[in-house]
Amino acid sequence: MKLLGNFFHINATDDSDSLYRCHVQLHPDHPLYRVHFPGNPVTPGVLLLQMATEILEQKFGTSLQFYCAPTIKFKKAVTPDDAPSFVFSNISIQLGQLSVRLSIEADDQQFVKMSLQYQILDN
Repeated sequence: MKLLGNFFHINATDDSDSLYRCHVQLHPDHPLYRVHFPGNPVTPGVLLLQMATEILEQKFGTSLQFYCAPTIKFKKAVTPDDAPSFVFSNISIQLGQLSVRLSIEADDQQFVKMSLQYQILDN
């Protein structure tokens, strides 16, 4: 199931030589937030990873298969009231593989730091 357009949408992107920043808006009325967790909704980490994958697939216009996360550090829960930015850095494409560092943040707070690796699939 694709999350883009259903669970979140992209408000804006900023692309420079060293960073790709994607400002997203979560959909607080999504049914997931009624069960995870009632009265205190939190975005599951696996969905943050899927969101990152879909953002990268859109940016590069290709399908990606996640295969490794050498580092994932959850610092603060992402709630549906947050408007986080996915900040990708150290983007490297070599031999059909994509490696990237990701920071999910808003204002002056950082929610998650990840190092992710993908296999680039032929379309």
